[in-house]
Amino acid sequence: MLFTSKAEDFESEKERNLYYKVFAGYFFNELVPGLEERLALFADLINSCQRRGQAAADQHVRFSATSAHVSFDNHAYLFPSLAQDKGEFADILLHDRANRVVVPIEAKVHSDWSYEKDVIDNERRLRAIQAQLPEIHFVPCLLITSSRWEECQRHGSQQHSNYRRFAEEASCRTRVLLWEDLAGLIREATVREHIVSQLQAPGGRPRYSFSEGWFKKAAPGTSPPAGA
Repeated sequence: MLFTSKAEDFESEKERNLYYKVFAGYFFNELVPGLEERLALFADLINSCQRRGQAAADQHVRFSATSAHVSFDNHAYLFPSLAQDKGEFADILLHDRANRVVVPIEAKVHSDWSYEKDVIDNERRLRAIQAQLPEIHFVPCLLITSSRWEECQRHGSQQHSNYRRFAEEASCRTRVLLWEDLAGLIREATVREHIVSQLQAPGGRPRYSFSEGWFKKAAPGTSPPAGA
């Protein structure tokens, strides 16, 4: 199952593991009933976002079940004019031809974000793509946890901090979405609880042991015994 959160379930901590499950397994999955409602809720989350750069447009985003599409790990070299650029321009790419919108999302869970890498570098590639699609509305987003956002705000007074550049650079059009807000849109308790459990899990350190011939997850806020 995709969304169980039992102590005996091994779960990767990688960003892509979570966003694959949430976006492909639930939000943009046409096989799961209620797609139109989920698309509307997600569009509202983007449209109502107050954490936005100075150049973020006011034009609203819309997704339709018949024309919206989601893609993962999207790289610039797939376009002939950008073939020499091996970099990624979006972890998650939402696009809707009928509604003339492209929403590239850079997703982070336990790792920190960098304005230079996750905004500037992506934006350079996106501008090159958008130059070929001048009538399409591009809405770049950064998806991070509330704790990472609060942490960068605390360092906002530093001259070259991520938050200061995000808030002050006139060319920034990125919107910052929070995983917790995304989880709040989900009505199915199993899916919501799975996201929350992953956000609360410790990042970058051991969290499992072996017990009775199987995996065992450490309790929140603890680490498994050494050698387990």
